Amino acid sequence: MRPPRPLPLLRFCLGLAVASLAAPVAAQGLASGAGTEGLESVALLEGWRQPNGTHVAALEIRLRPGWHTYWRAPGQYGIPPQFDWSGSRNLEGVAYVWPRPSAFESYGARTIGYHDALVLPVILRPADPEAPIEARLDLFFGVCEDICVPAEAALAATLAADGPAKGRPRIERALSRRAQTAAEAGVVDATCELVAGDEGHDLAATVTFAADPAPGQIALLEAGRPGVWIGETRSEATGRDVSARAAMRGASGGVALDRSAVRITILDDSRAVEINGCRRPG
Repeated sequence: MRPPRPLPLLRFCLGLAVASLAAPVAAQGLASGAGTEGLESVALLEGWRQPNGTHVAALEIRLRPGWHTYWRAPGQYGIPPQFDWSGSRNLEGVAYVWPRPSAFESYGARTIGYHDALVLPVILRPADPEAPIEARLDLFFGVCEDICVPAEAALAATLAADGPAKGRPRIERALSRRAQTAAEAGVVDATCELVAGDEGHDLAATVTFAADPAPGQIALLEAGRPGVWIGETRSEATGRDVSARAAMRGASGGVALDRSAVRITILDDSRAVEINGCRRPG
């Protein structure tokens, strides 16, 4: 079953475009097709099987100059990509390795994503590591220039256990741009709590590094739980600390903080740092 569509975001973007929903885009394996004004191609890079039995592949979205697509948590007015692998065979699990994104200013709001192209590595776990994976991906995503256009893609590929490593250089370049872990980046502490906000509760977090981070730090907050909405993150750096704050709302109006699920991402011009979980301050 295809994931539900984020209808309020679709109406917002379509209102900006003053256009109808973009035509679906389809690709078989490495074949690609265009479906929107800003989209050149969508493909599934077949990758390679690893000694531990998992398979490294990648989704590749190529855009026309000046266009961008979105990160997993794109901000208030972005369109978060949705992935449906349910049509696949011999596939038990999927993990995504997001390369470092960029921040864009659009209509007075910040969105997070990728310009020109996105190669998103995916680690696929087959039920039988010796057998091919019949990968089928239904993808829902957005592309933007001055307007936002939703798009769909239906991708398919047979990923052999002993086949050649197709698309490996592009996938490895994307893997080299993955977020650093807290340990790799020298994070010594991460705290978070719910505080009173203008219209409810805000999630407030502080990440402390072992040394002063580079200028221009941007912090992004994710609740890590379904049905919890996070507003645009406001952040600032003071010495070794990067603090962040964003409105947080639950689907039923109330909100509960699960510190183990919170994800904090710190961006600057050279790296991304991903911190999974935070402790209570004090």
